Amino acid sequence: MAVVNTIPKLLSDYGDVEIAQAAAAWAEEYNTWLKTVIDQHDTFLKQFEVAKYQAAYDAELESITDRDKSRGDDINHKLQVAMAQLVIDTVVDYMTGKPISWTIENLEIDDGSKEIVEQYRKEIMALLRSKNAQRVLAEQLRQGSIAFYSGVICWVDEDGNIDYDEYPVQEVIPVYDNRGKLRLVIRKYIVTDETEETPTERTKLEIYDNKYVTYLIQDEQGLGFQLDLSEEKTGNPVQHLAGRIPVSMFINGTPAKYEDRKKRIGTSDLKVIFSLLEELASAMSDKANTVDRLLDQFLLFKNVTTTEDEVQKMRKARAIVLKNKESDASFMAPSQEDGAVENHLDRVEEMVHKTSQIPKLNDIGGATATEIKVKYSSLDIKAGKKENYFSPAIKDFVKVLTDLLNSRRILEKNKEADVSAILAGKEKSPVELYNAEWLQFTINRNMPQNFLEIAQIVSSLAGIVPDSYLYELLWFVEDPVAALKEMKEQKEEESKRAATAGIAALGYGGEFGNVGTNNEGGGDNGEGQA
Repeated sequence: MAVVNTIPKLLSDYGDVEIAQAAAAWAEEYNTWLKTVIDQHDTFLKQFEVAKYQAAYDAELESITDRDKSRGDDINHKLQVAMAQLVIDTVVDYMTGKPISWTIENLEIDDGSKEIVEQYRKEIMALLRSKNAQRVLAEQLRQGSIAFYSGVICWVDEDGNIDYDEYPVQEVIPVYDNRGKLRLVIRKYIVTDETEETPTERTKLEIYDNKYVTYLIQDEQGLGFQLDLSEEKTGNPVQHLAGRIPVSMFINGTPAKYEDRKKRIGTSDLKVIFSLLEELASAMSDKANTVDRLLDQFLLFKNVTTTEDEVQKMRKARAIVLKNKESDASFMAPSQEDGAVENHLDRVEEMVHKTSQIPKLNDIGGATATEIKVKYSSLDIKAGKKENYFSPAIKDFVKVLTDLLNSRRILEKNKEADVSAILAGKEKSPVELYNAEWLQFTINRNMPQNFLEIAQIVSSLAGIVPDSYLYELLWFVEDPVAALKEMKEQKEEESKRAATAGIAALGYGGEFGNVGTNNEGGGDNGEGQA
């Protein structure tokens, strides 16, 4: 994450220079700038302890993993808690547990014919479903909630297929200007150079601007970056065929602290509860140690002079040797009263739920629909706040996919067309273009429901509320528009069957259907009539 005052030139600003030469010149001119941005990103990862929150989600709290023994014996439980997953996954499942409804409610759109809009619906729906957009978007929401932000990168592969995926925060570096506009996205990752005698790891960069993706690789001295020659077969740089930066960024909220807010880094849902998670895991580990000690009672000797070695041998042999009549030995159990400890564990767990606004699922069993809604109210508020940031990311995602679909249509018509100029509105398109605004989406809240109650509501509102709205209430209908179209066809077919049955009931169907025609066995020429 980087907010910079100096934005480098774009490759398209280099004029008539051959694009590969422009990219090489860009890499040389902005090597220092690149290093500064990458260092700034590394500082962000360390300063805001991104890896710490990611480890907490994976139930690998460092304070528990490195926990020292609480006493000199061998008992040292290191119990991890998975409540970070509960906190993150509950809101993610609440927002994306049900498929997102993708709809084009009105096919009669002013700036597009019905046929072109219907074609767009088929292509974008097939793309969203076949490429598993639900999983990618859910992962974007999950990882952004853990690690401040998350990015989805879209591309066209060597076979012309459109693809996309979510990438770790450690790899994705969005670059904003001081007005908050996204200007570049850098993907940084490590590759192994097998061409050298001794394979070495080198940093590779993918730099996305509004027209090109440029591949750079760290030079052998590790001092800067140069064009990656291994990418020349497919082009370096190469047009990514989107009319914008082909990346959708989800920023997880806005911190209140000015020093953090101006960096546009978002925040982590685990930040406010991290200390509670550590306390809960630590207290549970201590309790586990205590339970083990309860099973291993103290051995009490009276009037006995012995050594530690002799005591260990007696414990191991399960036999006690007393040297005189005045000696005595017995086992002494520690007190098992731990009400204070249990209350402390319950209080910490309760605070995790309250602070994170996550309801306790065991409180929902047997609740009515109204009670469930009340118990989910805090989560609903949290999801509503998060949706304000997640919805723009989904819109950007749809816009990029629409651009890529438009690019494919343009190139099928004219392989020499300047796709970027057309998508930017600078040149006229040889084909009618899709409009991303045609596609609407609804994030369906995954609240436990009384499905019979919903069905009754839909039935009672039929004819009062538009069917498209009612179909969105039905959890099993993924595409309300397609369902409405199918239902209309079904009703028309039923109407035809009813009309045919009515005619037959009047005696004009079946064997009497040919009366009054020129077919064999009857006619209108009067033959066979009395």
